[in-house]
Amino acid sequence: MTSIQLSVGGLALALALLLATALRWWRRGFPLPDAFALVGGLLSGLLSALCSGGLLGLAAHLLVGQAANPIGDKVLGGGAQQLLAHPGPAGLTGPGGVATVLLAAATALAWRCCDARLRAQIGTGVLSGSALGLAAGLSGLAAATLVPAINNFGGQVLAALH
Repeated sequence: MTSIQLSVGGLALALALLLATALRWWRRGFPLPDAFALVGGLLSGLLSALCSGGLLGLAAHLLVGQAANPIGDKVLGGGAQQLLAHPGPAGLTGPGGVATVLLAAATALAWRCCDARLRAQIGTGVLSGSALGLAAGLSGLAAATLVPAINNFGGQVLAALH
């Protein structure tokens, strides 16, 4: 898979979408289904971006390279094509990949079962999570905190199936 980097415009777009979604959530009185939809999408997108290969990693890289970066760069103007630092390897193992696929499948199932408002929350989360997963700082934070938990969960799932 070719390596993709997040641009300043892509980062701005991801953060703007998250801010707009959080403000809508706040104005509606903090409904729990909206929060679960957004967090599920964020986790799916973030973990997909941390995948070193496979279809989930490819999908996250295409989403950032073909949608977030170009749209964000056009919104910010000519100087926005500046690329951010490329994140290092996150340390997602095979069992962690299993857990990531399970989370992505649960997110896809939720997408199919939800109304349009919650689908928008999930979509915003996936786009923002994919973009932010390619930012070096957030990728490093996720590698130190989230990835070990995901690897452990995937290991427990595989151990339960043996």
